[in-house]
Amino acid sequence: MQIPPTKKLYFPALAIVAAVLLLLVLISISTFRNLDRDRTKALNFVHSKGLALIHALEAGARAGMMRSLPNREPVENLLTETSKIKGIAYIFLINAKGDLIYNTQPPSFDLSEFKKFTRLNEMGNGQIIRNIRKLHNKQQIYELGKRFSTFPSTPSDKRRHTPIHSDSTIPPGLDPSAIIVLGLSMEDFEDARQMDIHHAAFMVAIVVALGAGAIFFMFVIRKYHLMNRRLQEIQDYSRLVVDNMANGLLSIDTGGRVVSYNRLTLDLLGLDESEISGMALSAVIDFQSSGISDTLLKNKTILEKEINFQKADGIIIPLSLSVTPILNDAGNCSSAVILLRDLREIKQLEQEVRRSEKLAAIGELAASVAHEIRNPLSSIRGFTQFLRRALAGKPKEQEYADIMVREIDRINNVVSDLLTFAMPMKAEIKSTNIAELVDRIIFLIQADAEKYGIDVRNNVSPDLPEMGIDPNLMTQALLNLTLNAVQMMKGGGSLEIGSDFSGNGNDLLLWAEDDGPGVLPENMEKIFDPFVTTRDKGTGLGLSIVRKIIENHNGKITVESPPDQKSRGCRFTITVPINKEN
Repeated sequence: MQIPPTKKLYFPALAIVAAVLLLLVLISISTFRNLDRDRTKALNFVHSKGLALIHALEAGARAGMMRSLPNREPVENLLTETSKIKGIAYIFLINAKGDLIYNTQPPSFDLSEFKKFTRLNEMGNGQIIRNIRKLHNKQQIYELGKRFSTFPSTPSDKRRHTPIHSDSTIPPGLDPSAIIVLGLSMEDFEDARQMDIHHAAFMVAIVVALGAGAIFFMFVIRKYHLMNRRLQEIQDYSRLVVDNMANGLLSIDTGGRVVSYNRLTLDLLGLDESEISGMALSAVIDFQSSGISDTLLKNKTILEKEINFQKADGIIIPLSLSVTPILNDAGNCSSAVILLRDLREIKQLEQEVRRSEKLAAIGELAASVAHEIRNPLSSIRGFTQFLRRALAGKPKEQEYADIMVREIDRINNVVSDLLTFAMPMKAEIKSTNIAELVDRIIFLIQADAEKYGIDVRNNVSPDLPEMGIDPNLMTQALLNLTLNAVQMMKGGGSLEIGSDFSGNGNDLLLWAEDDGPGVLPENMEKIFDPFVTTRDKGTGLGLSIVRKIIENHNGKITVESPPDQKSRGCRFTITVPINKEN
């Protein structure tokens, strides 16, 4: 399953949050404006309604309405009947001093607050004073105050109940400076306002819920991002683990085609990524002999089966092959995992163990019989020399005695080599000038080299630093190598002794290279084994001793025959760690 990039998921979430915040701001501004506009409209409506009622009262007072009602004066009747209209809370009449002249209901507040309306007598006709009052019961009242400016002057001390004459347009008992205060209930206004507030709160709640959802969505995305990153880290770590395994790992489907692999698999099979991806593995590994077909067809597990795999360049490497089936829910093989292990190092270690066991057996044999052989040889050699002197005047017999002495010496040399090979060898490390050591070796072999017409070249740099080695043992090793080369080139040739450093600079390389007949391919694997020689008079212990000396220096010796870019000859290379003591 393809996982969408987390960054792409953040953009819609951020957009939603931004939209929600913008909506919240816009709704808040719009709600505030709407509430303010509705309040203004409602107040204007109430104000207009109040003005209309006051003008109606003025007109009614001038027209003498309600005069026909019994037991009521016209103004009282007019005000009383008008106060019954829905929405009117009260009607008060006050004089210029602010004293109460008439009221439709007992006041529930301090009448001194009406003093503010007396300013109307100082203002022009038609002026209005308005006020919003909150009663003790929390009811809001919209008050309007206006002077009856259309009344002519009448005596201010007339009593309120003075009868009104039928031909008069002035209500008797009413002060021409009288002020009418009309109180209108704002319950409908408050109800509408509360509905608007509830609607606005509901809209805000919706926007807040959307914002909370967006925030939760971002929280989910963050968690998803963390889980995705953790999953990616696990996948990357698993990929690194698989790629850096010490063994080759690959998987195949039921058709034998490669599904996945690690880097070591490419090295072991000699393939590149363009070749192995989706290829049929049977093209490089025989499914029948390796047992892979049994795994795919019979769900059989193959463990540590050794096969010899030949790469495209012809190199044959031993491999250990393990195959494990992957079963589906039905118990059938849906794919298989193959583990490839390189056995070259193990095979080399096995050879080293066998060689060590062989050398140990030879050492024990040499140690047990060497003295038993040398003692009789010393006696035989002494008697042979005595016979040679006793056969004076008989040259033929003396020649036979000389041959016997030489052969006894050769046997003694073999025994000496056996003792050298068998005895424990410990390198005595000293700071040694390598260039001087090589010069001494060339001096020792120079006579034999000139005898056979061999050109000896010294390519060891005189500027080599001194190294910690055993000079005696290293001299013996290099002397054995160079003498072998000289004895193999009795028809003439060239011998080169050179030096260099390894690529990492931690090892010194010394080599002896000749252009003699070289080493046969069948002898390459056993050339360092005891008693293996290609010379008529060789003991076969020289190279074994050389190898033992180098190993005691924590180094190694290798052979190339023929050397690189040459058609014949042999090159022995000694690799010794720099300044590394045993």
